[in-house]
Amino acid sequence: MKDKVLYTFLFTLLMIFLFLPIMQKECSVFKIKPLEGVTIKSDKPDLNLSNFASAKYQSALEKYISENFGFREAVIRLYNQYIWTLFNKTYCDNVVIGKDKWLFNEKSVKDHYEGLMTEYAKSEEELIKKFDKDIERLKKLQGLLKEHNTDIFVLMLPSKDLIYPEYLPKNTKYQENNGIRAYDYYSKAFAENGINFMDVTKYFEEIKDSVDYPLFPQAGMHWSNIACAHTSDTIIRYMEHLSGKNFPNIEVGTTYLAETRKPDNDMEKLLNLAFPINNNKNHYADINVTSDTSAQKAKMIVMGDSFFWNMAYTLPMNDIFEYYHYWYYFNTIYYDSEHNNVSEIDLVDELKDADIVMISLSATQLYDINHGFISQAFVNLSLDNPEVIDEILTGIKDRIKNDENWYNSIINKAKEKGISTEEALHEDALYILNLEPEKYI
Repeated sequence: MKDKVLYTFLFTLLMIFLFLPIMQKECSVFKIKPLEGVTIKSDKPDLNLSNFASAKYQSALEKYISENFGFREAVIRLYNQYIWTLFNKTYCDNVVIGKDKWLFNEKSVKDHYEGLMTEYAKSEEELIKKFDKDIERLKKLQGLLKEHNTDIFVLMLPSKDLIYPEYLPKNTKYQENNGIRAYDYYSKAFAENGINFMDVTKYFEEIKDSVDYPLFPQAGMHWSNIACAHTSDTIIRYMEHLSGKNFPNIEVGTTYLAETRKPDNDMEKLLNLAFPINNNKNHYADINVTSDTSAQKAKMIVMGDSFFWNMAYTLPMNDIFEYYHYWYYFNTIYYDSEHNNVSEIDLVDELKDADIVMISLSATQLYDINHGFISQAFVNLSLDNPEVIDEILTGIKDRIKNDENWYNSIINKAKEKGISTEEALHEDALYILNLEPEKYI
């Protein structure tokens, strides 16, 4: 009798383990925390004679099932926790584990040990030539914008490796010294060429040992929210210095520990672990806006990378700025109710209307300080006449049409993208104009 009860219990337990994942997949019986990061899910394959005979259906179905079984997220988190806890490893390609389980972005580790030159140029001479060209255009753009009472400056933000190199992993991968680094070059060249800039990297290096809060969180890629809060007052004061205007300022309260807020643990989230690394606590402070009767809210445009999210999340932005349009990598637009992409805006009107234009980039993104913005803004502000621009584009299009190979590549590109040949031709002509504007201005 006892054996029968035991067998019944074991059989029931087996059935639960077999059918519970199916029930979870079909009915979502339990609420499971989704995985972080970008995933590309496979579509369920169609069963037909051709796919079955070639074995494509079987492999596609296997891949689909492996990505869509019940409790998949929980199983992956438990496995990630297992390799993290026992072997101090992760299968997340962008995350590098440093000393004391500090997390670094792989690109910043490479830039620290080897440099990122080969991702942007073939030689140091070619990279310096690129840097100098961007500086020349930025200086001209700075002058053009000043004529319309708009000030532009570069906010040079550090990557984590520059402030906490002592936590970097031992270098076993990067052995080549790939020339000059963007931050080292620009930090000197901006001052020499009269470019408006604020070097937060140097500022962080100076205060690192005197502040009672981390400038970068252990499990995050970006500057910490608390460091952003304290630094933002200095940034606003620099904006006032540039413009000669009085903007609202901020007061940062006493630091306290609280549950982690994004993006202070953004890299930890990518690991998809079952348990938090550091008890899910980080440093924060309350922020108040102070202003007198003469203070006015600034109109600000930000062209930059993901480091600006900290300002957007941390500061009471609407109390400081009349608007703060965020042109993310000069592509997607955030905090602008009328536009979602830079292709939708009148660039000249937007720049003329702003008080401040801030190019906000971290050290690893400075290699391409342009991101298409500087050259395009320089072209549009220099010409500032649609008829003149159309005339130049027409000339470039004629050049392309007279080059048989070039024009055939335009036709092929139009077919691949599903657009007309004229649209593809216009895209290439714009690209050429923005690539080498000095030839036409």
